[in-house]
Amino acid sequence: MWDWHDGMWNDGHMAGWGIWSWGIMLIGLLWMALLIALPVYIVYWLTTRSSSDGPTEDSALAVLQERYARGEIDDEEFERRRARLTPDGGRY
Repeated sequence: MWDWHDGMWNDGHMAGWGIWSWGIMLIGLLWMALLIALPVYIVYWLTTRSSSDGPTEDSALAVLQERYARGEIDDEEFERRRARLTPDGGRY
């Protein structure tokens, strides 16, 4: 009833693969995860990078305005630094 013949049991079940079948399946799952995770991570990285560029400059300008309001820097220093931080050179 359970004769071995060419890697198959007589009732049609596969035999002889053992740990290899699990290894091949695991490698396939890892590749699928990589093919899905890599594009998702790239999109995430690009969206967070572009959204974090603007607020950094705004926060630097906000700190400059706070220092000016507290009197830590004078008018000339404020204007000079604001001109460096704003894209239009400090012109309104």
